[in-house]
Amino acid sequence: MLRFTSIMLVALGVASTQPAVAADIAARAPLYKAPQLPVAYNWSGFYAGVNVGYGWSDDAIKLVPHDPVFTAGVLDVALAGGLVPPSLATNPRGVLGGVQAGYNVQTGSLVWGVEADIAAAGIKGSSTVSRTLPVFPDIMTRQEQKVDWLGTVRGRIGATVTPDLMLYATGGLAYGHVKASTSIVDPTLAAGTPCLNVICGAGTSESWRAGWAVGGGGEYRFASNWSVKLEYLYYDLGSEKYTFFNPLFPFTPGPARGFDATADFTGHIARVGLNYKFGSGPVVAKY
Repeated sequence: MLRFTSIMLVALGVASTQPAVAADIAARAPLYKAPQLPVAYNWSGFYAGVNVGYGWSDDAIKLVPHDPVFTAGVLDVALAGGLVPPSLATNPRGVLGGVQAGYNVQTGSLVWGVEADIAAAGIKGSSTVSRTLPVFPDIMTRQEQKVDWLGTVRGRIGATVTPDLMLYATGGLAYGHVKASTSIVDPTLAAGTPCLNVICGAGTSESWRAGWAVGGGGEYRFASNWSVKLEYLYYDLGSEKYTFFNPLFPFTPGPARGFDATADFTGHIARVGLNYKFGSGPVVAKY
């Protein structure tokens, strides 16, 4: 009887410890959490920023007689003989800086959108040449041209090389404010002395012009919604044309005795820009 009682007490003790052990194991078991998927930056959305760059060109201003019939014996000889250069390169150069804004849409790795910008510019150049021919007096020709405002409205299409780096091509409308001037004088005359030579004269022109631009670049997101871009553009604003003559020449009044000038406005731009994208935009998981 005593032996039976001992066996029963041991059995009851073992049974009573099992729930406690199970509860302790359950309490110590770590909770399982699904791993958080890394996310990729999405370029979709509005953005705005600033830019600064450098522009250069090999532009020139060309001269032809306004009325070849009247001037065949004078201006044509001056041009053909090199007294007045028929084309004089001004090679404009200078810094520009401004603002831009645009909108991107990203589909997979493809990014496309539109961007508009405008910049104050100091892209200018000039050239002066003095020549002498037999019979003719000394003549000095000076040409100047400048782009002081330059802007574009362009489409952009590109692809993400990495989630934070996009390469793109771009093209569209270009517009700008341009100036050009020409003066032909007799440098041997004292200051204030009128030049009665038919070759002498001065003219200038300025206007807003529209053309086209094409180029490409790359943009890199370096922090949150901030990105930096490097960009190259070629622009063509066409040609500015103007006529000038010597109003003091005593024979045959009017522009028939003068020159037609044509100033080309094309060039290259290399610039760096800083953009901020508004809003967080949609997020794409990386698998």
